Amino acid sequence: MRFGFCGGSYASQSPLVDAESTINWYLEQTESPNSRTQWALYRTPGVTRFAQLLQNLPSTRGMLTTGGRVFAVGGTHLFELTAVGGVVDYGAAGGSNFMVDDGLPVTMVAGGTSGGLYPAQILIASGGTVSVFNLGTNAFVAISGAPTNVLMVEFIDGFFIALSSGNTWQVSNPEDATTWSGLAISQVSVFSDQLLAMIATNRLLWIFGGKRAVAYYNSGAALFPFDVASGGFMEVGILAQYSVARVALKSGTTVMWLGGDERGPNVVFAANGFTPLRVSDHALEYWMSQQATTADAVGWSTQEQGHNFYWLYFPTANATWRLDADLGFWHRISSLVGGVQGAHLARCHVSAFGLHLIGDRSSGTIYSMSNAQYAENTGPGVSIPIIRTRIGPTVSQEGNWQYINEFMVDFQTGIGPQPPLTDANGNPRDPYASFFYSGDFGQTWGPERMIPCGQSGITLLQATDRRIGKFRSFTPKVVVSDPVAWSVADAFINPRTDSSPRYAKSIAKIT
Repeated sequence: MRFGFCGGSYASQSPLVDAESTINWYLEQTESPNSRTQWALYRTPGVTRFAQLLQNLPSTRGMLTTGGRVFAVGGTHLFELTAVGGVVDYGAAGGSNFMVDDGLPVTMVAGGTSGGLYPAQILIASGGTVSVFNLGTNAFVAISGAPTNVLMVEFIDGFFIALSSGNTWQVSNPEDATTWSGLAISQVSVFSDQLLAMIATNRLLWIFGGKRAVAYYNSGAALFPFDVASGGFMEVGILAQYSVARVALKSGTTVMWLGGDERGPNVVFAANGFTPLRVSDHALEYWMSQQATTADAVGWSTQEQGHNFYWLYFPTANATWRLDADLGFWHRISSLVGGVQGAHLARCHVSAFGLHLIGDRSSGTIYSMSNAQYAENTGPGVSIPIIRTRIGPTVSQEGNWQYINEFMVDFQTGIGPQPPLTDANGNPRDPYASFFYSGDFGQTWGPERMIPCGQSGITLLQATDRRIGKFRSFTPKVVVSDPVAWSVADAFINPRTDSSPRYAKSIAKIT
């Protein structure tokens, strides 16, 4: 029988309620009315090293694509990436490059027009300072009246915007990040929270405090061109200032962030117009409540094969979560670093050169990320496996004993590579899945059972385990790591349930 094996992560406060986990799988709902199954699990993407910024950088702090060019910041250096993985280093601090490496993400925006009165520019906020890079001369340039103590920068309607920790935000001269008059400066008057973050979307500029947020639009006023949008106010704020990101949906583009309000923190929101919509679930919110801090979370978004994902990387917790923004299901995405499974390698992302490019959270490496990659190829000759885990829902028949005759995972089998995988003796082998079972709602697990999934072309093989045993509650865990194109259509069990004394005695003899 089917029992809804495919699903998102949902580990409730008590495992007796739900202990589901989805790591390095994502859920897809089929769109054909004739599909064999409604839900499927597909593998999350692998990576291949694309470029190396500098050796010994602690992290890649931010990335930007503009006009077909790609830029990244590592430490106090600005780099440009070429389509073939080349790297141009535009230098460290000194001259007009005032970048400070505080270990936090940078924000970068591009504006101006090539060949116009003001050249195309990149404005970079790093460690409270701002820098301007001229895209025509490929050099940093001086700034007149530069804002100070800058938290973030944005660009909207021809204006560069700088948000400062002094609870002010400032507007540049039109199309010119090098000139700030000092008169085009404002404070948020509709609330008194400490300002933390901002983002531009749909020609609105959202400014977030710790407990509230307000939206501005370009009114065209002479001295200060922005006014509060009618109705543009939310009674929730932002907890993690770098968690805010533009996210595409089937119905349009919105913003998502990790926030809270005067009643409490640790809720992920999406803006539904001017209304904050909760998109986290109780399981994720419980997980966040158990962490030492979540205020350092970093957010961004990707679109992969029609799925719109919102990512949240938690540095202190060493974990990365992703939301399928259209379906509403969360899953974990992780990497093996030094033999320890933790957060995914990514800390920032751009889509460029027809690739998904990500910056490494713990080095100056840039990777290309693709579903066609089945492992994490982090360097020449280095291929690190991706451990994919699914803990399914618990099957229980009101506490009665069940004898589980068979458990089958409906993998697509026969997808082993050619030439085949080999064992320790060099002999061809199948890709394998590891099955584990729990009789106490996922709190402890029985021994590993290795199940073959078919060398290339052996497509009729079923990944089935038999004579499993008796359970009052049956929770399966499935783990794979071989570098093949894993997918799961469903899973099935063949149980026998009987509460009669005669059946109970027969079960007791068997066990």
